[in-house]
Amino acid sequence: MNCLRGEKRFAALLFSFILLITMLIGLPALATEDKQTGLAVATPDFQLQDLKGTNVTLSQFKGEKPVLLYFWATWCPHCMEVRPEVIKLRKAKGQDDIEILAINVGSGDSLAKVKRFEESDPAPYTVLYDSDSKVTRSFKVEGIPHFVLLDKTGTVKYHGNRLPSDPMSLVK
Repeated sequence: MNCLRGEKRFAALLFSFILLITMLIGLPALATEDKQTGLAVATPDFQLQDLKGTNVTLSQFKGEKPVLLYFWATWCPHCMEVRPEVIKLRKAKGQDDIEILAINVGSGDSLAKVKRFEESDPAPYTVLYDSDSKVTRSFKVEGIPHFVLLDKTGTVKYHGNRLPSDPMSLVK
């Protein structure tokens, strides 16, 4: 009986180890912190194209600088209200201080519409298009605008519908 119990434990441990290795090899991730346990939890990496067709990944900034993700849409009045604040942040903090990635959620906007919008009123930060809203869903965005602030290590320091008043103080 004890031998059988030991074999089950060993099998469960082996399965967990194999699953962990598979995840580490196949899924690049950044860290976020669970509020209850304080333990690191995987934050989804992504690859989207900017409006010029260049691939951008979240992980390319890990270890380099903090990143502010700004989920938005052209049809969203609250997104348009907060846009000047995001532009002001970009002008106040240089490209080396923080990366701002404005992710159009894709829903209700075509790539052509987003390009026309940006051509008429260019933003001083990188604009990405989430055509199938996969990245938006992976960050559990409910309502836009939505902001996710990550420090240099990729740990989420803020997640909410308002732009933090002093994002740089949260990532120090």
